[in-house]
Amino acid sequence: MKKLCCCLLLLILIAASQTASAWDSVGHRLATSIALSLLGDEKKAQLLNILRQHPRFQQDFIDAMPSTLAQADDATRLQWLLGQASYWPDLARRLPAQEREEFNRPPWHFIDGAWLRDAAQTQGNVYLDIDSFAAINGEPAAAIRSPAQIHNVMTALDFNTRLLANSETSPAIRAVALCWVLHLMADIHQPLHAGSLYSEKLFPQGDRGGNGIATDDGNLHARWDRALTGEGLAFHLQAFLQAPSVNRSSTISPAKSDWSLWLNESREILHRQVYSSAIRREITAAQIQDRRINSIPLDSAYVQQMQSSATRRIQLAGLRLANWFTNEMP
Repeated sequence: MKKLCCCLLLLILIAASQTASAWDSVGHRLATSIALSLLGDEKKAQLLNILRQHPRFQQDFIDAMPSTLAQADDATRLQWLLGQASYWPDLARRLPAQEREEFNRPPWHFIDGAWLRDAAQTQGNVYLDIDSFAAINGEPAAAIRSPAQIHNVMTALDFNTRLLANSETSPAIRAVALCWVLHLMADIHQPLHAGSLYSEKLFPQGDRGGNGIATDDGNLHARWDRALTGEGLAFHLQAFLQAPSVNRSSTISPAKSDWSLWLNESREILHRQVYSSAIRREITAAQIQDRRINSIPLDSAYVQQMQSSATRRIQLAGLRLANWFTNEMP
């Protein structure tokens, strides 16, 4: 109960410090909080010691910490710091120019829907009135040996997990890799990071993972990012931590992590649920009538299913982070 109260207090403070709640901010913190709830104190201390070597630890972590946490206990501060680490790859977009060029990596957050490898044998692209693109046979994980070879979320995970798992990696580089591992293991669970919709007239270059499709409350990608906003972050973490099945023995698995499987799961949701029949009908009608697509309302059934899927995907991201830290990071 004490652990649960600390988590809820921390999340209330986080929510108050955010200008908006989304999968790419509070959602990442939730996945990290779930992972930390399943890790032992020794592993959590190891992660914090790695993070302290971050080249911008003072500016982006210590100085950015809400003043309300200044007198908090060590466990609460640790959780905030590692939550900040999970969000830091998005913060890198707003760094000063020189450091933004060094740390910001836009292509690392998503993947071309035609790219296939291992368990990911389903394209993430939805094609309307246009021929499917040829599949791209992705290079094996072992071939990704330098940042220059990274071009999507899969290869970014290949590279950064290797850096983080290697204790010989320089401390600063390893700290940055920790941020990316925390971040990307959540990103790959977001269906709209796994592909796009293409159509002959309206989206010949793709809809950029739903960013080009307007709904009654922001674009489709943003709606999925904000899927958990309504009930609040504290609600979702409380529900997870109080679930009878949540304990280390039942959730920490010896199975080796396979992000190609996670990618395939996201693509199945994208095809089955994200691009609904109503969305496809409006795009098809707009193409026939040679007009722009109208804003598409998402009905209550769609929103409820979206929230349910987003909850499960973020929970899985947290569980899988805990598994990787436990089994594959010495």
